[in-house]
Amino acid sequence: MVLFSLITILGDSDAAYGGISLVDGEQLNAMRRNWRHGASDEDLRGRIIGLRVIYDWPALKSVVRTCPGRSTGRFRLNDLFNLLDMHIAPESGFRAPGGHGVSGEEKQSEEQFLDARRLIGAKNALLMILIASFYIDYQACIASKREILGKYRDFANLLGRRMQRQGLDLARQYRLDQPEFYHGDVGFVSLNYDPIALWVQFLANRELNKSPSVPHIGSPAVPLHLFHDFGHLIPARRIGRDGDWPWYPLNEGATQRLNELQTGGDCRVRLTKFLFPHGCLCWRECPNCGKLSAYHGDEWNLDSPGLFPPPPLRAFDERVCPDWITDDQRHQREEGRVDARQCLHCSTLTYAHHTQAVMQSSFKPRPPSFIEEIQRDLRATTMQAQHIIFMGYSLPPDDMTYRAFFSARCQRSGTSCTVVDKDDKNPDWYGPTELKTRSLGESSPVKAAHDIFGEDNVRFYGGGVPNVFLDGGRATDAKLEQLLTWSF
Repeated sequence: MVLFSLITILGDSDAAYGGISLVDGEQLNAMRRNWRHGASDEDLRGRIIGLRVIYDWPALKSVVRTCPGRSTGRFRLNDLFNLLDMHIAPESGFRAPGGHGVSGEEKQSEEQFLDARRLIGAKNALLMILIASFYIDYQACIASKREILGKYRDFANLLGRRMQRQGLDLARQYRLDQPEFYHGDVGFVSLNYDPIALWVQFLANRELNKSPSVPHIGSPAVPLHLFHDFGHLIPARRIGRDGDWPWYPLNEGATQRLNELQTGGDCRVRLTKFLFPHGCLCWRECPNCGKLSAYHGDEWNLDSPGLFPPPPLRAFDERVCPDWITDDQRHQREEGRVDARQCLHCSTLTYAHHTQAVMQSSFKPRPPSFIEEIQRDLRATTMQAQHIIFMGYSLPPDDMTYRAFFSARCQRSGTSCTVVDKDDKNPDWYGPTELKTRSLGESSPVKAAHDIFGEDNVRFYGGGVPNVFLDGGRATDAKLEQLLTWSF
């Protein structure tokens, strides 16, 4: 229903692009519910036109009608990404089928030329639909699937305790400022855009770091704390009442200095690599300074409703603006621009269309410097990996970049691969020998893994996630080790 209101406001007519006269009563009423109380019709029209200029919904519909397979029911989202990116980069356009006219009647025979400006608007509209879909799904998840989220937090807690135990053992073998000590042996790469997997690890590490039973190392003994390395130093807005100012994570350089024996400090640190090579819904690229900021909500709770910023309508986020949000950002959010977030570097306001999310196309433009840095970190990390685990990732044929460097890794030395997927006909663990006798669908990620890693280096679990780390409905150390340790 909320998404329908957004689409209603953006308009269903190709002719509506930028046209104030084409804002009808239904659209005014929809915006009135999402804007400041007592706003005039002129103010409402201005807000609607502003959204339409940024998010060109009619243009996106026309591009979809141009995609191969649209008329036969074999539409592929990758074709839509390709069509947009291959024309936006050289600033060219193309002719596309028309859609609804002013009267609402279909006019499929008419064509229109979509220039690069409108294609950028179409891509923004696609990004907005992506954000809205994730946001709605997440709100439904914290409302009705909190128990499942708890299982992931338990998994993160087990990982953290494992990092602590390893740290105690490694501290007897290495100096604390050596990579062999402070690097965790498990890293994460999210090819999705949502930060939920990272969030449960944040919560688990925070709980472990603040626990009275946190292990101590060194002489004099200080607590062993767990943090993340994101491949790029990304400041985040502090969570809760600590203030609307940056909190910087640790990276390898800071960790090494902190762990040096001659350094003071009240803790020593181990790092878990967590990379988002396609971007994340809680990231914003500032349109003024070009730097990256992250926003993880306003409270340290598993079911935090503001884990990532909402789409640009009040109906998505009707909560009262926290009292520690001040100045123009507060004014914008109270007025109805609930997606407004202040850049942590230069204080410029950013909005939903500044979210960093790299589309999965074959014509990707060169990414911003911070995304490129993360992608290079991913490549370096992959080159050192001995065991690669795919959880819900299918190695699609059009993902040429990742297939290429996974293949390059295999050429350097033997690498084992574990595939975790949901397969009702094959719900258990299967080693390389057993997999050769199983009947798997042509689209099974196991077949793609075989092509890259070889049949003798791939095992499979068909019970899906989170079952792969559960025993009797609970996350256990034994199941975690079974997942992480190659055993066939």
